Amino acid sequence: MPRLALFLCLLALLGSAVSAALYFQIGNSKQVLELRLADANARATKLDADLARANEETGRLKAKVASVSGDLQQARSDLAAAGSRAAKLELDLGAVKLDLSSTQSVVALYERTAQGLAEDVARLKQDLADTRASLATPEAVAAYKAAIAELERQLATARNGVALPATAGASTAAFSSRAAGRATILSVGPDNAFVVLNFGAARGAEVGHRLTVSHGTNEVAVVLISDVRPNFSVAQVLPDTLRGVLQKGDLAVLIR
Repeated sequence: MPRLALFLCLLALLGSAVSAALYFQIGNSKQVLELRLADANARATKLDADLARANEETGRLKAKVASVSGDLQQARSDLAAAGSRAAKLELDLGAVKLDLSSTQSVVALYERTAQGLAEDVARLKQDLADTRASLATPEAVAAYKAAIAELERQLATARNGVALPATAGASTAAFSSRAAGRATILSVGPDNAFVVLNFGAARGAEVGHRLTVSHGTNEVAVVLISDVRPNFSVAQVLPDTLRGVLQKGDLAVLIR
């Protein structure tokens, strides 16, 4: 019995020691786990904060991307508009160059026309003086005066840089074209009885020459030269050939 009681006492002491050791071991493990849990919670809190900052930064980046995309789209639109304006400016520049070239051509034509008209006015004035000196008929003198007045009007118009009216255009064209045997009516006598032509002895006109008179593409009469001066002549209209109204500027062609 004493041995058994001793054994049981020893066994109880051993159990107490083991229990104490386990208690201390479990306490230490719990403390470690609590520390680890606190550390994990701290790291989780830090990660949440970092995630929130990352989300916020992501939002800002997305806003910047959207803004940059809008700016890029606007820049593309501005570039397209600038390209359209540049193309329009090129077209406008081409049109201005064409207008300038046309204006220069018109100015040159005016200068040539004014020079030709001035020469014809001088010739007609000289012929008028010759006519007065030779006691020409009053009708011929009146026709010469009318021709000179018309040429002076055309010359003033050309010098002022204004386009000549249609009635003077044909005469101007005739002055610029001195082809042999071709003339232009400078004036028409009463009742289409006679015409004054810018076709004189200097260009081969002779008394008795016949010329066909055309208005556009239509032949309207045949005239017979009855008086020749150096730079113009007077031609009688053959009544049987008259098929219309003669007009200043009508073309006359010598019948060969």
